[in-house]
Amino acid sequence: MKKLINVKNIVILLLVAVSVVEFINPKGILPNRIQFVPQIDSVPYAVHDTTEIEVPVEVEVPVEVKVPVEVKVEVPVIQPVDTNEILKVYFAKVQRKEVLTLPNNQGTVTITDTISKNNIVNRNFIADVKRMIIKDTIYTQIPRKTEVYLGIDAKFDKPNVVNIIGLSMLFKNKDDNHLYKLGVGVTNRIDDGGTTGKLTPFIGGGVYWKVKLRK
Repeated sequence: MKKLINVKNIVILLLVAVSVVEFINPKGILPNRIQFVPQIDSVPYAVHDTTEIEVPVEVEVPVEVKVPVEVKVEVPVIQPVDTNEILKVYFAKVQRKEVLTLPNNQGTVTITDTISKNNIVNRNFIADVKRMIIKDTIYTQIPRKTEVYLGIDAKFDKPNVVNIIGLSMLFKNKDDNHLYKLGVGVTNRIDDGGTTGKLTPFIGGGVYWKVKLRK
């Protein structure tokens, strides 16, 4: 029972009661409703009260602007032609000079051209070139000649001590193929007793040939 009695249910009952009383309207306690009938004015269109308000409106207005235009007009100019002067220049001889510089600071070459009738009729050049010094070493063979060698000959052994002693000379010819030997000296020979020796002079010589060996 307590669950049914609450604020929500009470509000619903009051709304239902008000709706029933308004529908039945006992003893005319509620005012009658008046039906509104719209009246038509004699003016066939709606009349509204208007008030003038100034509102700024941006309007594009074309303005004519003069733009300066530059116009180029070619005007032919008639100049007098001097035929004699043209022929004089055509047949005249004109010289033109050009200087060429050689690389490595070797010098210069000056070229002079003579021009006539639009052609080169003569050309001269002057060269100022430094002399080039080339250093080279050439080895030449020494001319062959007879060569002479002087020396000492000696021979030692145990029994004689000094066996041979003397001077000799070697001769080498120009063809470098032969050697010649000539020598003089003495020989020492101890006798059988071994106490004294005997010196004997001699003269000798020899020939030698050059032998080429394969490498």
